[in-house]
Amino acid sequence: MRPTQNNRCRRLGQRGIAAVELALILPLMITMAFVIIDFGILIQARLIVANVAREGGSLASRDIQSAGSLISMLQAGASPLNLSSNGRIYIWKIRAGTTKKNPDPFIDLTVSANGGGLSVASSIGSGKPNLGLSAQLYDHLEFDDSPGQKTADISEVTVVEVYYKYTPVTPISKFVPGLLTDSGGGTIILSKAVF
Repeated sequence: MRPTQNNRCRRLGQRGIAAVELALILPLMITMAFVIIDFGILIQARLIVANVAREGGSLASRDIQSAGSLISMLQAGASPLNLSSNGRIYIWKIRAGTTKKNPDPFIDLTVSANGGGLSVASSIGSGKPNLGLSAQLYDHLEFDDSPGQKTADISEVTVVEVYYKYTPVTPISKFVPGLLTDSGGGTIILSKAVF
């Protein structure tokens, strides 16, 4: 009778050890699952935002539609994301300098627009150095009065900026404070396309 009682005690002891191991490992496994889910959705959101910016830049540079209607179309096309309330799209048309008196590029506000519920400032604007463009691109838009040139290298560029505020879908930010919540409960994703 002694060997059977020892086997039963060993089995009960192993069950207890397994329960303790599960109690120690389960929170870590749940946290890892939440991280994988949220980072997967975040990567998908980044890809969608980049595609919206690229397609928007392509369409806006060809002047197929007005900037306002193009923004509505882009917001509708990013269906998994709600760019109408959690995002903002800027479309800027920047024209080259045209004369020696007006050599600097300028933003044509008559064909530029923005839309969306997210309150975020654009990186493009009149008060920014080089209008927010790179120095090389800005130089190509400046009027060149040198002999044989008498014009800018590029007549205009179209800039499309897409911002989206991603908020975690799992309670990961409660387990790991600051993860994916750097700006008011979410992370701002930005993509910019220049055509």
